[in-house]
Amino acid sequence: MLAFAFGCNQNRAKAVTEMNKGIEAYQSGQNITAVKYLKAAKSTDPTFAEPALYLGQLYHRQLSELDNAEQAYREALQRDPENAEIHYKLGAVLSDKSNHEMAAQQYQQAVQKAPNDAKSWFRLGLSQKKLGENAQAVESFMKSIRANARMKMDEEDPGGAAYHALGDLYTAYGFYDKALQVYDNGVLNNGDVARLYAGRGVAQLKLKRFQEAANSFKKALELDPKHVSATFNLAVAHNELGEHDAAIGVLETYLTRSEDQVRRSAAQGLLQTLKSEKEKAATKQAGK
Repeated sequence: MLAFAFGCNQNRAKAVTEMNKGIEAYQSGQNITAVKYLKAAKSTDPTFAEPALYLGQLYHRQLSELDNAEQAYREALQRDPENAEIHYKLGAVLSDKSNHEMAAQQYQQAVQKAPNDAKSWFRLGLSQKKLGENAQAVESFMKSIRANARMKMDEEDPGGAAYHALGDLYTAYGFYDKALQVYDNGVLNNGDVARLYAGRGVAQLKLKRFQEAANSFKKALELDPKHVSATFNLAVAHNELGEHDAAIGVLETYLTRSEDQVRRSAAQGLLQTLKSEKEKAATKQAGK
């Protein structure tokens, strides 16, 4: 969306005109031209934050020039320090630069200024998790969910990211009942997201609720037939249920899809064991 000039401030009016040209160039993929106009707009009115904000987005998302993006966002913040969006975007650049401590500081600023912004709470939780601040990450993920249970990070995102992050964190530390509760709530609010069913299945496996786990993995694969970990875990669930032929079939499918060498090795070992046991059973039956 283009900005429009109001009032009689000539510098602001000229800056808006140049910024609009930059946005048009940005939207049409003319990145170098966009940079030129946005820099001009930024210089024309030193009090105007938006040109620096758009310039940061261009450097970050289109050109992958993280240092330039950080510089542009910091300049935007100098001009508008109370703008939660700028804090969030600067945090995203710092996260991409693996500077999680400084990223967390920016996300903290974002949620202070916009307490109901689910995306900022979610990204804060991710940074806190990277820093080993797991209790704080749990709280941030919870606040993200409370702010928007159906949050999508972008147009491509199916949703459920905060549920998945929180459930995965609980699972990693052995709190399987809590993880299952999170995933149950997640699928209620984001019923078409494969990774939530896959995560729920893992918690159910850990709790030895094997039939429920199998059902969760099947649902995940119904939604995303190429979900590799759900395929492997479905084989595990079938094996635990004594459904060895089904487990063999799923493992063979898994080995055509997975590039994870550790899990491939585990799958090959289990597949070999199951086939060997099947052959022994057939031989024993034939000898009767």
